[in-house]
Amino acid sequence: MKKSLVALAALAATSSFAQVTLSGNIDFASASVGGTQAWAKGSTISQTVGVASTSVINIRAVENLGGGLKVTGHYGLDPRTLANDAYAVTSNTGAVTNSLSQACTTTLALAAATSSASCTIGSVGGQANTATGLSRDEVFVGIEGGFGNVRLGAPNSIGLNSFQVSSPLGTGIGSAYTAGGTAGTMTNSFVATRYNRSIRWDSPVMSGLTASVLYAPGNDIAKTSTPAITSPTTGGITPAVPAANLIPNARKATEFGLRYANGPLTVSYANITQAAQTNATGWYAGGSNTAGKKTSASVVDASYNLGTTTLYAGWNTGDRLAPLGAATLTAADTTKTVESKGSRFAIKQNFGTVDVMAQYTRQEALGVTGVSTSGGTTTVDTALLKATVLGLRADYNLSKTAAIYAGYEKFDSGAAYAASAFGSTGTRTITSVGLKKSF
Repeated sequence: MKKSLVALAALAATSSFAQVTLSGNIDFASASVGGTQAWAKGSTISQTVGVASTSVINIRAVENLGGGLKVTGHYGLDPRTLANDAYAVTSNTGAVTNSLSQACTTTLALAAATSSASCTIGSVGGQANTATGLSRDEVFVGIEGGFGNVRLGAPNSIGLNSFQVSSPLGTGIGSAYTAGGTAGTMTNSFVATRYNRSIRWDSPVMSGLTASVLYAPGNDIAKTSTPAITSPTTGGITPAVPAANLIPNARKATEFGLRYANGPLTVSYANITQAAQTNATGWYAGGSNTAGKKTSASVVDASYNLGTTTLYAGWNTGDRLAPLGAATLTAADTTKTVESKGSRFAIKQNFGTVDVMAQYTRQEALGVTGVSTSGGTTTVDTALLKATVLGLRADYNLSKTAAIYAGYEKFDSGAAYAASAFGSTGTRTITSVGLKKSF
């Protein structure tokens, strides 16, 4: 049950009131990780590995202006960095380095480093060490009325909301949203959770149909390493631009969505497009796709409730958000996008206080299967990988807001484990028991 704190607004002259609501979810799991991936083994108690849901603390202020108009401010806090492991870090995995303490951050760097010193696989595809502190979840300010709902900031994406329609496991264990941390191969490779500096509009519901549009303008400022002399006679100089500091560079993104919900049936569609970018940064800067070619993906998701049984299905086709990395090293591949297509099917069965869920996801995309160096020449092997995730979970509901659960996930990359493939191949299993409480 949500706990509401009614706050008296400072504008007493207008007798204006805002209702502030504190809500959230806390989820911990004891998880054991196995499989053939040598760098992904062990056990832990955390809020990330093997959990059923996302831990979050939400603060929301809603002010009713009258006439059907209201303004909302929402700030989501992510408490997971405070609680995952001891010694003020979120995980016990380290970066990938060789014996000379040189970072091996890409398949190319890995191959180059192994020519002189061996590299040790650490947290590739997993979560890196992070100092304690509260991270940010969804945050926005919005206005809602007869025109629909407009939110500015970092609202959840339309693609994420569509995926949730076909996933009874949410984005947790077995859902294949990140496949236990491997975001580069499953749903999170073509669906962004949210975008910084974005705006989203959702239409009013009309006969069960809702339309949505999201836009993130991004930025594409070129940086220069040296100043330019504009006037030798007067000493005029154009200073160097080390980075886009005021408005950080980011890919421009646009999402469109349609959702139909009526009775037992819910159907959702989303298209996710990122524009081309010349000055790629962040996730997009370290791979072969440094020219930031345009990407586009479409997802269709559905669910149908039969009473105590609910059926789910989802499909996707199009491009990944990010490139393959340094897997393709020829000049002709510098702007190549990675096509990805997949499907998922799930079922949820209620037995009174117990909910049992099963979900199967299949995703096909180009992947790295091995990297080798001989005579100063690096060879990268790629193949069309058919990755799968099997997810199982059972919830024993202690109340409407609390549950004990047991979960299982098996991720299979579609290729045998190879250390030189930089953690992208092999199998990974997660078995967990956890407790979650919403409020």
